[in-house]
Amino acid sequence: MLRRQFLAAPLFAQSGPNPRPLTRGPKHHFFGYYGISPWNRSLKKLVCLESDFQDHLPRPEESAGIVVVDTATGKAERVTETRAWNFQQGAMLHWNPLKPETEILFNERDGDRIISAAYDFSTRKRRTLPRAINGVSHNGRYAVCLTYGRLTRLRPVVGYVGAVDPNPTVDHPDNDGVFLMDLETGKSKLVVSIRQIYERLVPRHPELKTRAMWFNHTVFNKNDTRFFFLARCWEPLPNGGKRLESAMFTSDLEGRDIREVVPFGKGVSHFEWRNSHEIMATFRVDGKVRHVLFTDGQSDYRVIGAEFLEGDGHCSFARDSNWLVTDRNVPITLEKRLFVYELGAQKGRELARFPMFEERFLGGDLRCDLHPRWRADMRQICVDAFDVRDRTRQVHIVDVTDSGNR
Repeated sequence: MLRRQFLAAPLFAQSGPNPRPLTRGPKHHFFGYYGISPWNRSLKKLVCLESDFQDHLPRPEESAGIVVVDTATGKAERVTETRAWNFQQGAMLHWNPLKPETEILFNERDGDRIISAAYDFSTRKRRTLPRAINGVSHNGRYAVCLTYGRLTRLRPVVGYVGAVDPNPTVDHPDNDGVFLMDLETGKSKLVVSIRQIYERLVPRHPELKTRAMWFNHTVFNKNDTRFFFLARCWEPLPNGGKRLESAMFTSDLEGRDIREVVPFGKGVSHFEWRNSHEIMATFRVDGKVRHVLFTDGQSDYRVIGAEFLEGDGHCSFARDSNWLVTDRNVPITLEKRLFVYELGAQKGRELARFPMFEERFLGGDLRCDLHPRWRADMRQICVDAFDVRDRTRQVHIVDVTDSGNR
């Protein structure tokens, strides 16, 4: 479908066709994160995880199946498994850009270490890599890697139970941070250290001296020349609780040009590269969480859809960089809502509503975030949600264009 045909196609209003589950129970199926396509290049297959349970964080001995689904028939085949997964980010599944039809990259365990693996389901060959992946370059050359033991200790929802932090008593280690790994050789190097970012922030934020810091959410830009990441810590609240606080940084692949693009203290949360130099992120502007577009290295913050995109959301751009998909939690009705927004026309629509049934699935470590993901041709969006018939967690497909424009 040509881009001009898509731009002319009306989006579903709320009264349009309901989303449909691609996978079925009684087992649970989900992909786990956003901004990563679960479809292979031909769009004939979709990869996801399969679990027997959803009532606790998976223990080290509890595996999840890696399942390849036929997108035409819904037939699912369990091709391999992993013991490094969670409900928030799955196993960081990626189709290998160098083998985009048949090879899947994902995180795995080696004892108490978290590593990664590549599995080609056409040849049944499996190889391992020495570090866990957190993001994969579009050209398939590199992965940006984090230490999942540190994530497990400091933010379990994105960690893997049983993973060990190599620096359990060090708040700002100089030997941990973002690593760049060659996906062919497995060789890696520390590109940006936690200590390096701490020393950059602490003169303006002395409170960080007593707060353990970690990195999360590493994503390459569209031409693989830079990546962004969040530097995070817990901020204690007067009522005895705590909230997550972050700063967003970008870096080149050598760690020589590091830029603080969203300052610490704005609550930056979710994000996406629009292209090689523009970033969308959600953070506080004038006391309200907004979807904000800006240029890497500049503070030209532009609030997008101020009257429509309320609050936080897992934002992701379609291939044309004009259409945005995002979501929103609605606690009063225990549901999550899915939206698309066209930047050029400055208009948006609600596509669907998904019931969560219980508070633990709306928020918390077991939550079922929609984590919307575009199909490459922009005709469908994939989300994780509940099948209303049996309340199992399943992969759902949402059509974006109507039947007259397919």
